[in-house]
Amino acid sequence: MSPVLEFAIFTLNPPNTPSTPAVKSLSNAQKVLTSASGGHPFTLLTQIESPNTVYLIGSWDSVAAHNTFLASAENQRLLAEAKDLLSVDVMYHAEMSAAAVPLGAPVVGVSRHHVKPGMKEGFEGCFGRVGGVLRGFTGVWEVAGGWRVDKEEEKGEKGEKGEKGGEEWLLFTGWESVEQHQEFGKSKEFKEYAEIREFLEGVEVKHAVKYEV
Repeated sequence: MSPVLEFAIFTLNPPNTPSTPAVKSLSNAQKVLTSASGGHPFTLLTQIESPNTVYLIGSWDSVAAHNTFLASAENQRLLAEAKDLLSVDVMYHAEMSAAAVPLGAPVVGVSRHHVKPGMKEGFEGCFGRVGGVLRGFTGVWEVAGGWRVDKEEEKGEKGEKGEKGGEEWLLFTGWESVEQHQEFGKSKEFKEYAEIREFLEGVEVKHAVKYEV
């Protein structure tokens, strides 16, 4: 069985910043997660566009294995330690391994593709055709993507929770700089790659660097 990726987005609560000493204690959480997951390394990144936004990336042998940890006393202790430091904005699993993410790159592109309902297969086919265009621009750095496993919930008019209809494709790209990624967006080749837009409700593209705790 292939491992699944844990992808989480945190926001540091004011007045905390990435350089706040208490925030740097997050390195302990990385060690706990690595041990609990059976040795899969966990990595923290800070978003370039908004440095108080922090990403957590790591792998579990299965979603069930992660859920078991989430219910543990060890995780409850971590949450208690972090409750004044940060808030959890997003946490889900994707069909990929953290080992595939180009974490060695100077800049990591984090792109969340929100695919229109019923368009999953069409998106996969299109990305299969045009993904090489993107890889041609990233150079030595890998391109790694996978489908979100957990369905996103939304509230209806009466407050009932239901699943959103579309799918999410999470994509990581490695770059020498943000400017290199921007140049790809201005290139003639990008016109071919942009065919994927036909299948999307929207896409969020951000950049991050490793958070050295």
